[in-house]
Amino acid sequence: MAGTAEAPYLCQVRAWRVDGVELPYGDRPQTWWVDGAGRRSEQPVLDAEALPGRFVAWGLADAHAHPAIGTANGVPAARDAEETAAQLVAWAKEGVALVRDVGSPAGVTLEVVPAPGMPALTAAGRFLAPAGRYFPELLVEPVAEEQLVSAALAEVDRGARWVKVIGDFPRVPDFTDPAPTYSATALARLCAAVHERGARVAVHATTANVAEVVAAGVDSVEHGTALDEGTLQEMARRGTAWTPTLCAASGMADDPDAPPERRAVAAEARERFRELLPLAVRVGVPVLAGTDAVGTMAREVALLAQLGLDPRDALAAATVVPRSFLGVEPDGADVVTYDDDPRDDPMVLARPVAVVVGGYRLR
Repeated sequence: MAGTAEAPYLCQVRAWRVDGVELPYGDRPQTWWVDGAGRRSEQPVLDAEALPGRFVAWGLADAHAHPAIGTANGVPAARDAEETAAQLVAWAKEGVALVRDVGSPAGVTLEVVPAPGMPALTAAGRFLAPAGRYFPELLVEPVAEEQLVSAALAEVDRGARWVKVIGDFPRVPDFTDPAPTYSATALARLCAAVHERGARVAVHATTANVAEVVAAGVDSVEHGTALDEGTLQEMARRGTAWTPTLCAASGMADDPDAPPERRAVAAEARERFRELLPLAVRVGVPVLAGTDAVGTMAREVALLAQLGLDPRDALAAATVVPRSFLGVEPDGADVVTYDDDPRDDPMVLARPVAVVVGGYRLR
């Protein structure tokens, strides 16, 4: 069957006993149980097996992921459905229990069939961008402005719960002159139509028109390197989330192999994030951790903390905040434990000692 992958789980659904400090906000060890149906219980469950680890999260949530994108010869490369499923299973073994896919070549992620031990997946279908304004390796079929609404609704009809719009991008192939791709009026029409169908809209936004993008009614701003205080206040009022994707947006600042001009842009973005991230949390913008196509959850949480978030809030951006925003509340079917506290060192997230995803123990 297309888009399936064998999950390398150790055992199927069973009862577990959990002993540890509940992340991200707990401060003392507690004991609870997970029954065979994946439900949390405060009462002992017969024959429950104790999970190792002293700190417990209800599964990591990657809110900006591209499991259908790899790299080949230094450029993005499309994966097929089977390869995409295998990537999702690999992430699950690392403790990722929830993935929001924000765009895939030809919407291939919508073809992935859920399998035991695979993260819960919310997919956005294909990238929506005009010709010459996105990676040609990933933009299988360009979308002109007059086609934007119909293209978005076609993805919703295929099963997409999110629609991904490339709201601005440099000109291809020289990757210069970043500019908006669609008018604010077109984005507003798209948002209204998609919302009427019960789906939501995520927009790649890196230029100063991000205020217009927010005003159009989008549900989440991806990257947001040109956000300002006023736009964050408006996002808080509307309930619009922000996924800063720090590994992608600012990680290049320290890459010695990157061109100097790109390192300078990344360094400027990093300083902007240092000011805006704590403000976003204070005013109530849901800040979501997302790895894009280049990062890891551990590194992303570490960067959130380095750029001003309280370590608990940085970890919340990878656990409880995206689950609440995406409407996938935690239960006992997803449990990840650690020997050490990732609030002291976020790189602990790369070293889980027990992983249960969808009721299947993977580690």
